[in-house]
Order: sequence, then C-alpha cells, then structure tokens
Amino acid sequence: MFDSAPPAPPPSLTATDAAMLDALTASIVETRRAMASLEAIEEQILHAANALALAHVDAARGDGDLPVREVAAELAAALRVSDRTIQRRLGEASVLAEQFAATHDALAQGLISRAHARVIVETGARIDDAALRARYEQAALAVAARETPGRLRSFARVAAERVLPRGLDERHRDAAEGRCVRAADLDDGMSELSALLPTTLAHGILDRLTQQARAVSAAATDEERTLDQLRADLLCDVALTGMPVAHGPAELLGAITATVSVTVPVLTLGGASEVSGGAPGDGDPGGSGHPGGARDSGSPRGSGGFRNFDAPGVPRSRFEPAMLDGVQPVDVATALHLVGAAPGWDRVLTHPVTGAVLAVDRYRPSSDLRRYLRAIDERCRFPGCMLPPRRCDVDHIDDAALGGATASDNLTTLCRRHHVLKHGTRWAYAKADDGTITWTSPTGRSYPDRVMPRVAFTPAPSSVSDAEPPPPF
Repeated sequence: MFDSAPPAPPPSLTATDAAMLDALTASIVETRRAMASLEAIEEQILHAANALALAHVDAARGDGDLPVREVAAELAAALRVSDRTIQRRLGEASVLAEQFAATHDALAQGLISRAHARVIVETGARIDDAALRARYEQAALAVAARETPGRLRSFARVAAERVLPRGLDERHRDAAEGRCVRAADLDDGMSELSALLPTTLAHGILDRLTQQARAVSAAATDEERTLDQLRADLLCDVALTGMPVAHGPAELLGAITATVSVTVPVLTLGGASEVSGGAPGDGDPGGSGHPGGARDSGSPRGSGGFRNFDAPGVPRSRFEPAMLDGVQPVDVATALHLVGAAPGWDRVLTHPVTGAVLAVDRYRPSSDLRRYLRAIDERCRFPGCMLPPRRCDVDHIDDAALGGATASDNLTTLCRRHHVLKHGTRWAYAKADDGTITWTSPTGRSYPDRVMPRVAFTPAPSSVSDAEPPPPF
C-alpha cells in the first residue's frame, strides 16, 4: 500500500550512543573479515587433506573412497563433528581451490564471506569449461563484494545461464522428467511431504495457498492457526478432497488465483516464434495473435503474435532467461505460456545490454505507477532484503504529508519492516538518477542499494549493443 499518515518523530541516539554503535559496527566488520580469512585457511587445509587421501585411492582395494573416509574420520574425531560432514567438505574445498581460485582469494582477503563463496561454487560448479567458468566467477565476485548471499544467488543463476552450453529450455525439459512427490518420516508422528516441480508451478502453488490462508484468517474472528498451519491444512484439503471446502464456501477460496510475476526480456520475447513454433493466435482465446486477446496498434508481428527482434551476433539460445519475481530463471516456453494465458498482463521491456527497464504498460487497466515500481525495484530496496514488491509498501522519498509528489522519481518499494524503520528511526535514504538508493544509518555510515543488473555480460561491440533499441512490441 502507499504510505499515508505522517511519520512519528524518530527516536534519537545520544552522541555517546552513536559513537558506541559506530565503534561496535567497525569492530564486527573487522571481526568478520578476520573470520573469512581464517575460513580460507581452513579450506586450504581441507583441500590438502583431500589431496592426501586421493593420492591413495588407486591403491585402495574394493572400496575406492576408503582413503577419503579414513582421512575424514580422523579430522572429524579431532573436531567432534560428523565424518560425513567432513567428507563432504573435503570435496567442496578441493572444488573451491581447483576451480574457483579467485573466489578463494577473495575469501582470504576478507572481501566476501564463506556463504558468498558457497553460492558462487554451488551455482557455477555445473560449468565445465574453465574459461567460461572464470568469466562467470568474475561477474559473480563483482556482485558478491556488495550484496548479500541471497541476492548474489539470484544474480549467479542468471550469470551461469549465460555461459552454459545447453540452453535453459533444453535443460528444463530434461529436469522436468524427474518431477516427483515424496514423504520422509520424522519424529513425533510427523512426516515431511516434498514435491519436485517446475519453478513456476511450485511458486504458484505456494502463493495460492498463502492467499487462501489469508482469506480464511480474515474471514474468521476466532482463527488461532498461524499462516504456516493454515497453508498446511489447506494443502491437505485440496490434495485429499479435491476442493478446499473444509474452511468455508468454495467460492471464497476457489476464486483466488496464484500471482506469479515473470519478467521477460524483449529479445527473449521477440524470439518467441522459434520457441512457440507457432501459428498466429496460439495461446490467444480470441484468435487475435496477441496474449490474452489484447491488441496493439497493429504493427507487423511474427508467428505466435510477437514481433521478431533479431540481434546481430546474439544467438537466440543465449537470450536472457525470463525471471520469476526477479530471482529464479524460467524457461522461455513456460514464460510464454504464462504470458499467453493471462487475461491481463504487464509488459515490461528491458534493454538487452544495460538491463534497464524501457517501458511498462498493460493491456487491462490497473495502477501504472505501482507496476512501474515493481518492474524497476523487483524487491524491497533496503540492503539485503529479498521481499518481492507485491508484498511491500510504496514509500514517498519526500514525505507526502510535506508536499512530496506521488511520482516515480519520488517513490520506492519498501517492505513493512523497513518502511517502519525509515519513518520510526534515524535511518534515511536518497535516490539517485540511476536508481541507486543510498541509505544513511544513525551512525552516519552509507550503504548503497543498487538495482541488480538484468544482464550478466555485455555482448561484443559488433552485436546487439550497436543496434537501435527495439520498439515496443
């Protein structure tokens, strides 16, 4: 929602309190740097231990990994931890040292944490080509130096997609063959039900259950169950009875549909004809050749209802993947299906090189300003926060109660927690022309929050960067 009431005066820190907080902050930053350096040393030790074990694997009889287990057991007994954990870490340490040396160096210098290093290694381990892996690593390290591990993971997934030889669509088709549902028994008469599903379906199911749970909670005056408990009960209702009737009229819950936000870069959408295979009007109930039957000014279009944008020097298999909530890459076929089936949808054009949002509009009326902010921000703009815009407030940078305009350059997206922090404490921020928001803490420290890049690598000068920006489709 938009902010409305004038903020309460922020509580003030005394000069002594501010000085103490500043000293504590500096101390914990230096402590974390020292810890990162020590963790890099530990990784080196584990790598050396793994190399020692692997040198005897060929001589092992019957069980090839017995030397590794022997070494892992020795270290685990000394550290009083599980030998299985140590054995796993032995392998991870060798991957870090041998395949991600630059990441290990950054950890040793205290520039990143072990959590950052783990994200870079886990996301990039599937890149077999050393040169492509190094290209990915450098891009990921640049983001790791200024972002949290959670935000880094979102970027790293896209950066890895850009260099993998097999496109996301092909890999997704293979991975989807493994979809399944499993139950694991736990203690106290409980079990954990897990499902391996395509990303859009998994997020759609969770979002729908969340909306239904909130509807149930709002409709009942004596509801004592938590949101998690309601979601679990609703899942059981749907799976066991086929309809969520146990909590009220089916019309109340059945009318709620999942909200899934997918951003499709313009070149990816422009190459839709190659993916959709299609005939004009595919996915269009009205046969118009436009998503959801919507029409534009009648400009020429390729098959499938989308104008074809060809970028010289950029193979279509390397177009930027669509993104779910700006976090998870989605295969093009799924993104196009969502676009084609939506009764009304936001059109968010992103530049293929800079990743900047070129335009936002919609074929059905709604709040243009809120959609624009969602497309630009993609998440709460407090450093490190990952809450998506649809669950956030819209904040006036210059207070509306004091004459601040309700315009895009005076608005940003904040979750309720950080919205309250901004108005209720001495935390403050300013927004630059490039979208960077710089927060100033009560101690006077500055923390920039940059819009995460939508493009991981810049094409060569002879490719799409020389082309004119594509017109709206």
